[in-house]
Amino acid sequence: MIRRLSLYEFFFRICCFLLPASAFLIGGTSLRALALIHPLSHDYVYLSVTLTLVWIVCSVHFRVTSIESLYFDSDGVQNCMKALAWTYMSGFSALFFYRGASYSRLLLGTSALILLGEVLLLRLVFRVIIDHAGKQKARIRIIIIGADAFAQKTSESLKNSKLAPCETVAFVRIPGQRVGVEPGVPVFELEHLMRQNIKHFANDMVLAASAEMLPMLSRLIDRLKDLAIPIRFCLDFGADVKVRDRFFRIGGTHMLDVHVAPSETINYVVLKRCFDIVFSALTLTIAAIPMALIAIAVKLSSPGPVFFKQERVGINGQVFKMLKFRTMKVAPSTVTDTAWTDDSRCTALGNFLRKGSFDELPQFFNVLWGDMSVVGPRPERPHFVEKFNDEIDAYNARHHLKAGITGWAQVNGLRGDTDISKRIELDLYYIQNWSMIFDFRIILMTVLSGIFAQSAY
Repeated sequence: MIRRLSLYEFFFRICCFLLPASAFLIGGTSLRALALIHPLSHDYVYLSVTLTLVWIVCSVHFRVTSIESLYFDSDGVQNCMKALAWTYMSGFSALFFYRGASYSRLLLGTSALILLGEVLLLRLVFRVIIDHAGKQKARIRIIIIGADAFAQKTSESLKNSKLAPCETVAFVRIPGQRVGVEPGVPVFELEHLMRQNIKHFANDMVLAASAEMLPMLSRLIDRLKDLAIPIRFCLDFGADVKVRDRFFRIGGTHMLDVHVAPSETINYVVLKRCFDIVFSALTLTIAAIPMALIAIAVKLSSPGPVFFKQERVGINGQVFKMLKFRTMKVAPSTVTDTAWTDDSRCTALGNFLRKGSFDELPQFFNVLWGDMSVVGPRPERPHFVEKFNDEIDAYNARHHLKAGITGWAQVNGLRGDTDISKRIELDLYYIQNWSMIFDFRIILMTVLSGIFAQSAY
């Protein structure tokens, strides 16, 4: 099983790594034949090698070279474009600082388009090859250790695999386990299996471990290793648990994340933070004069401070003070912390600010300080976080990312006093599908739809 997958991935990676050089060769030859560029010098060879090395790093990082991404990665094309963009941005950056040679920007742009076409074509070709090979080659024969419902589910999944389709030749009942597999495939007892010579009967063995089997795993694996065929391990985490696809090791202990959050990725930590700083600083600079005028108007409209500070819950459940221009008459914190929007206390100026969402502008200071992000789930007050966490499943999962000024729920019309269950559903969708491009899309939708004008509190 692993051997077949490894061979597919090896050849796919080699072909993918050679694409930049191929794109340069095709682009240079074509443009030279059309007399659009001068004859290529040795400097282009150095540039091609440099871009190829950068492409290797970027394509691996964005999983472009993963054979599994051909079937299971819905963002495969998007990841190809990310790897391409990073590769050529690095190339153009190097050219900006290196003045030792002059390069044709036409050739660079042409090779980038050719590279994108090549990698998309390569993905298509390998899918066709793998699908054809799956039909021509014999299925991988497997014995599944386990005979419960999870073992049956594992068998069906491996049978329908595109990369390495398998055929279950036998299930093995573990002592004390209730049989839950469908008829048609023999079910052996564990002691019976241990007495058989199964090397010519099966290629692989898959240990399908449900939760009740965990205490006996160590003894079970120790017994099975004498059978002299590869043993794979498939663990039932349950329907509600999402895990990453790689183990990591700390202090000799192997661990898996059971809460997948993009906040631990380099893209989120570095790129999103850099974007937040630049975008919020630019917004505050542009809005400096209007914000000063609003501050004066708020001070003159009613007694009290210019800014309204309120505790909100952010990333990892951390509480921070969120800023707004004050739009209401001053009230005790016991009221503002536990009551929903109270329009009876709202001033005339406050109504105007809320309609245009101008009262939200100070939150860009929260973004600069690192408490919030431009895009993310809207932060809630601690009182309501406790309330909703008791009432709604997976509510706290929205705190895996920084809170945002706008978000996917907000651009879909759910802001303020709206259906909390639907808001959580959209927040979780954002967390599971986060990318910088998704953030840009939300910002654009926010600007175009004027979402801040709808239930902006």
